[in-house]
Amino acid sequence: MTCPSVRCQPAIIAHAVAASGPVSPRVAAELGDGLFATQPDGDLVTGWRKLGSSGPAYAEMPLAWATDEHAAACAVLEKTRFALTGWKVMAELPNPVNFAAATASAKTQQAKARFACGPDVGRHLEVARQFADTGIDHLVAMNAGPDPDGFMDFFAGQLAEPLRALEPGDGVRDQG
Repeated sequence: MTCPSVRCQPAIIAHAVAASGPVSPRVAAELGDGLFATQPDGDLVTGWRKLGSSGPAYAEMPLAWATDEHAAACAVLEKTRFALTGWKVMAELPNPVNFAAATASAKTQQAKARFACGPDVGRHLEVARQFADTGIDHLVAMNAGPDPDGFMDFFAGQLAEPLRALEPGDGVRDQG
């Protein structure tokens, strides 16, 4: 498998601070070179920028590629159902047994609502726009789906170009 459209950046050491609440923008501005948002929350990015930060604003785009939506949603439940609870729950759970208990009732509909599941480019862009509209300018695409090679082909052939065309918003839209 080759991905000619995937570009590698030279190694740059930067420290992005994870942000999830009202104090996070200040902490990220004081201690980091960048911000790493855990949800599409415009207040995080605009607050951080208002404090003088000009570095990259990252977020992990929740996605699961598979040849069909249901298989992708099932993979989310199998591999990353903890992500369905949101950061506020994840930050409070001390160990795996607690994560298992908190997510025991997770359903595929929840995965489909939070993640871009399946092969629909439009759905993947919809999820990406939630972050871009809040001012995120660097998206991390971590596939929770069952077929990493298929995802790489999908990314290189269909998703990379429209993702790169997204422009970050001004942070006024809060999807969190």
